[in-house]
Amino acid sequence: MKSLNDLKLGEAGKVIKTEASQNIRRRLLDIGLVKGSIVKPVLISPGGDMVAYQIKGAVVAIRKNDTKKIMVEEI
Repeated sequence: MKSLNDLKLGEAGKVIKTEASQNIRRRLLDIGLVKGSIVKPVLISPGGDMVAYQIKGAVVAIRKNDTKKIMVEEI
């Protein structure tokens, strides 16, 4: 198990748990980042502080700081 932040471009992971604060957790759940979801990093911002992830057919940008609190199992 590792954090979502540790996945490299093109790798995929299955969400195991989210350790984010209540406000961040709510936003992540709203975009479909729930336990069991498959997530895949597809783009990194030029500054490197945001990463775009493919989640359930949509592409969503998440701050790297928030992805450190999302635990995934690499698949």
